[in-house]
Amino acid sequence: MTVSNHRSDATMRAQTSLPALGIALVLLTVVTGLGVAMADTAITGADRTPDERRVAAAIADRLVAVDGPLTARSNVLNQSRVDDFDQAALERSAPPASEYAVSVELADEEIARSGTVYSGTQITRLVVVESREPRTLSPDLATTDAVTLPRRSAQATVTIDPPAGTTVWTVRANDRVVLHNRSGLDGSYAVPLVPYETTALRFQRAGQLEPGNVTIEYDAPRSTKETLVVTVDV
Repeated sequence: MTVSNHRSDATMRAQTSLPALGIALVLLTVVTGLGVAMADTAITGADRTPDERRVAAAIADRLVAVDGPLTARSNVLNQSRVDDFDQAALERSAPPASEYAVSVELADEEIARSGTVYSGTQITRLVVVESREPRTLSPDLATTDAVTLPRRSAQATVTIDPPAGTTVWTVRANDRVVLHNRSGLDGSYAVPLVPYETTALRFQRAGQLEPGNVTIEYDAPRSTKETLVVTVDV
């Protein structure tokens, strides 16, 4: 009787262990599957990242290049070009944008996008954004013969309306003669400037000039430092 009971208990323990073993096998299968899936995801991500980084860096370098679609010069963006930038301009200037999902942001605002970017790899560039504001001067030329304009102004419009008995025949920009008429200058004239130097306009005349007899219109530059971000998602 004792032997019989012992065998019965062993049989019951064995039968009880079978479901537990099955559950363990199921859990092992699930964990193994998750591990394989995570490994595949990691490998896929590792494969994607170099391509994303390479493409993103190439596009970022192109956008800030001296001859780039946004720049006035290297790493200096022209605000007007930024305002006109869109998907077509992005794909035209950076052909990889036609194949990959690309987003371009400036100062945390997206300015162009091709495709849908879900995550991807980001490349950042520090840039200067340059815009221009119109300014008008009506200098008092009764006490001086020169007006100084700031650097990076490429052109000015000079309007001369001399009073009776006064003749203005020459206007110089620093040492250059930019306007000359021995009979007298009267009207509005476009005057080219050298944008990399401060310009002093000097008026050679006979007679007096009062405020309002000469007005000068020009675009004053304004610069801000911003961050350009290119994101590529392959």
